[in-house]
Amino acid sequence: MASPVLAHSLRAYWLGLAGLGLSLLLLSHFSALLYAPSQTYLDWLTRERAATRTADPRLVLIDIDDLSLTALSAEAGPWPWPRAIHAELLDFLTTQTPSAVIFDLLFSEADTQLPAADAYFNEALARAPHSYLAMLVQQAQTPSQAPLLSSYPASLWRAPAQRGHNDSRALLLTPNAIEANLWRSGHINLSTDADGVARRHQLFWQHDGWRLPSLPARVAHDLQMPLPTSQEWLIDWPSAQRTPHSRVSYANVLAVARGQLALSAIPNLQQRLIVIGTSASGLHDIRRTPIDPLYPAPFILTSVLDNLLNGHALQRLPALSSLIASSLILFLSCLLFAKAQPRYAYALLAAYLTSLALGSWWLARQGWLLDIVPSAASLMLVSLMALAMLHRQRQLQLESTVRVFNRFMDPNVVHALLSREDPEALLSSKECQITVLFSDIRSFTSLSEQRPPREIVALLEGYFARQVDVLFQHQATLDKFIGDAVMAFWGAPLDTPDHARLAIEAALQMLDNLEAFRRDYQCPEFDIGIGIHTGPAVVGLIGASQRYDYTAIGDTVNLASRIEGLTKGRASLLVSAATRAACAEHFDFTPQGAHQVKGRLEAVELFTPHRRAP
Repeated sequence: MASPVLAHSLRAYWLGLAGLGLSLLLLSHFSALLYAPSQTYLDWLTRERAATRTADPRLVLIDIDDLSLTALSAEAGPWPWPRAIHAELLDFLTTQTPSAVIFDLLFSEADTQLPAADAYFNEALARAPHSYLAMLVQQAQTPSQAPLLSSYPASLWRAPAQRGHNDSRALLLTPNAIEANLWRSGHINLSTDADGVARRHQLFWQHDGWRLPSLPARVAHDLQMPLPTSQEWLIDWPSAQRTPHSRVSYANVLAVARGQLALSAIPNLQQRLIVIGTSASGLHDIRRTPIDPLYPAPFILTSVLDNLLNGHALQRLPALSSLIASSLILFLSCLLFAKAQPRYAYALLAAYLTSLALGSWWLARQGWLLDIVPSAASLMLVSLMALAMLHRQRQLQLESTVRVFNRFMDPNVVHALLSREDPEALLSSKECQITVLFSDIRSFTSLSEQRPPREIVALLEGYFARQVDVLFQHQATLDKFIGDAVMAFWGAPLDTPDHARLAIEAALQMLDNLEAFRRDYQCPEFDIGIGIHTGPAVVGLIGASQRYDYTAIGDTVNLASRIEGLTKGRASLLVSAATRAACAEHFDFTPQGAHQVKGRLEAVELFTPHRRAP
């Protein structure tokens, strides 16, 4: 129990934290401080909402994909194709009586080399009053020199477009390859947020009273779909997939048109809204969206059309409602910390954050987005600072214990010590099943005689650094260095049931490292032997009060050392039958015969493990 002085300090601390949390809350709501995490969270909610939806089957994408570019390369050449190809396709589509055929392609320049192809395309468009063309609103380098909006063909301003001031200027990339009287077009400019992600759709481009519909708005108006009252809305994505709507390769549709494939090879196109666009990797028509950072742009168009067809749009709940609720909860939580035991305040904070997250998730699945990041960040800041303060004493006690053991424990053991409530029990002596590894440098004496001492030290330091990294990566407990030898074991103090497998994987990696070490240090004669055995041993703090180590002792340790000694002239790595039996399903083993070992009456069967071929 905290002293009265400490309790008073904690209450004052929490009241101060309330003010700090409220300041952060206000700052985050009215600045870009948490813009990135907020958008990340809202994008996740958007995907969760999309996962509940089913894409409208009335939308079909005819995709100029990589398959189409390859299939038509001999006939049409590289992209862009002659427009006679599109004309042929459009004539076929017209026979299928679709609701609309929408080109998500720009035809801004006439084909001077194949004017007949353009003429054919114009004729096909004239036969298809349900066809629509894309255009762009561009940023003019010198706005005052941009064309007058009144100078563009009158067909561009058919309803729902409208005219404005006669002296207004803008640069429009219109379908100039098409006769103006055939223009049924709208802009395909993408509305992106500050992070470059497309989350919204702008229904109209507006400038000085002029109004130009987006391509989906043009289609919706002509098909007498009700247009939203808002100028811009959050897209309610119809699926969490990159390809939400029915998709068919352009080449396949053209093959059907030419009688090369049966009509059943493509989706039903009657009374469908058909979008013709490209997802080909080489044409780079991809955009960042909440659904995917590499989202095919034509599916943005189909998603917007899906929204217009079904009257869908995502809604953002006002930030003020979240701000007021969060401020109230923040002060109530801090008052509770000041008056009551901290665990009750923690429970309240955890319950509030959980309910806030679940509530926002549920709302998102109904089509409403609530940004809880500012609220959660403020409350988490308060709770984390309190957590740090309230657990400081326990942390200091643990750190004191760890400092005692740090001089002979590896990082894995230290981590386990910090995570256990009873570190003393963790390090107490006990008998358990372990796997022991011994590794020794071969002919180290002769190697030392051939090189100066300083070079030998550098060799050992470089070698041990690499191999110890491997041991720690495979969760080993590093026992000790014995001259030029290393001893490590698995299975204690951390309980690793697959300790035999980990030991062999570490040994194989050590041998791999040896090859790189020889090259790096130009020491081809440097070689090692590794012996491994699995069995019972006593593990724990062993020694006198003046000095003790965390180590393993017993016959298992002795046998592992003896096996390492048998590697000379046989193999770089030998393991016992017990080790082989413990992980036989993970490796292939080459028998190396039975061998007499000092101190044992029976011969010991040895094996060399190998990685299995994938």
